[in-house]
Amino acid sequence: MKTFALLEHTHGSEPADLTLKRASLFAAFMSRATQCVPVNADAVAVAAQLNRLLEKGHVHFNALDGGAFEAFYGPSCEATAQISTRIPFWSEKIVAKIRKSVRQSQGAICSLQLFDAENSIDVFVTDWSSCTAACAIAVHKYHWFTRNLADRPDADNYFTGAYVRNPLTGDLMSVWVADWVKPDFGTGAVLVNPAHNRTDLDFARRVGLPIRFALSIEAQADEHAMPVPPVLKTGHAVRAGFLDGKPAPQVHNETVNVLLRKGSARTHEDKRIPGEAIARIEPTTPEQAQLYWNPHLGTFHEHAVQGLPVRVEFSASFKAAVTTVTHRPDHLQVDASIQKKNIGVLAALIFDLGGLEAFVPLTLLESVEYSGSRADGDQAVDLALLVGEEPEKVLVIRKALIDQIDSFLSGCQKLSARLGENGTLPPDQVNTLLEHGDAVSAFRSLYQWQRQMVANDEVIDQCVYTSVLTKLGVRSA
Repeated sequence: MKTFALLEHTHGSEPADLTLKRASLFAAFMSRATQCVPVNADAVAVAAQLNRLLEKGHVHFNALDGGAFEAFYGPSCEATAQISTRIPFWSEKIVAKIRKSVRQSQGAICSLQLFDAENSIDVFVTDWSSCTAACAIAVHKYHWFTRNLADRPDADNYFTGAYVRNPLTGDLMSVWVADWVKPDFGTGAVLVNPAHNRTDLDFARRVGLPIRFALSIEAQADEHAMPVPPVLKTGHAVRAGFLDGKPAPQVHNETVNVLLRKGSARTHEDKRIPGEAIARIEPTTPEQAQLYWNPHLGTFHEHAVQGLPVRVEFSASFKAAVTTVTHRPDHLQVDASIQKKNIGVLAALIFDLGGLEAFVPLTLLESVEYSGSRADGDQAVDLALLVGEEPEKVLVIRKALIDQIDSFLSGCQKLSARLGENGTLPPDQVNTLLEHGDAVSAFRSLYQWQRQMVANDEVIDQCVYTSVLTKLGVRSA
């Protein structure tokens, strides 16, 4: 059985405009003409995939008004690198659009050894000029390290009880959970350097971390200098040993070189496309619960014993991606008006959930432009939405197109009086094109044949002709 997945709009049961109606009509046509059955992943399957993204470090939660919160997805570096290069079955035009949205950050990833443990935590740092003064590292709430803690408080900011080594000084740095660390940048773990970063400084003042200096605005500063925080990526090194007195850019380069020689770091270009919220979650009563959320782990479950009752509204992109990965449909239909701004998120979700092999052919329906007076629901307008242009191109409904379809519908009326058994058949090509989901070419071929039939008095095969019209969504006379 052939199947297709549909990225559905969320504007109620009726399409909100002609662009969305085009998508609705095309989906119905594909179901009739190609015998494709629409498939959708259920809420439990979608929640399970959200849990997978959370465990991989690709999701964090943001608070909303009224006690609600959202699950925000940040595409992985691996997904960004792949989908901005090549996507199986998808056009180069889409890949080029994704490529334009990639943001890049140059830096280095440093592996920080945990004290009294064999594991290490990787941090991504773009500016190493002041890192001899770093006093801690911070990870996001659902980082792999925190998920493995035996004792973890139900809080957004706390000391984990662990320490890592500063590879530049050998000092121990405390490991904290902080609500401002996001998993969609770098590794989801950052150095905390209060004297040289405004966010770190605010955090240090909140929790009582030391504020040490490695840079000073004054070129001749010594160990007695008293800089005022924050000193941001400028000035000269101070209290940094052999680096003292050197300008910040030189300190950055020499520090990275030291870490590379020691094998403690590797250069890294962090490539990401913008993410988006993939679920809205609202606390509710057990009677109205769709799922249950475990705030300790951040995971969603089907049964009450595993968390708090919640109602969850998953985004159209996320549901379509999960359906694609779990059902492997023959094709995926997407309305360009929904995904125009960020088709990359859909592609990244498919990759992060299922890898390259999860991609299927994509139909990206473009927008519709129509300034005529014919009302929505007019049969000629509806047929124009389906057969007026190839799905991947913008459809401009002009008077000439409406006149052509009016002529076709008039021909249908005339031929309806000459229907019978064993009559003249429409060209085989028409049915072949319909079976391949090509409504535009099928209509053109059928219209050309129909004009010839109207000009003579031959009997038309009722069964085959009405079947073709039905597949095109034309109401028989």
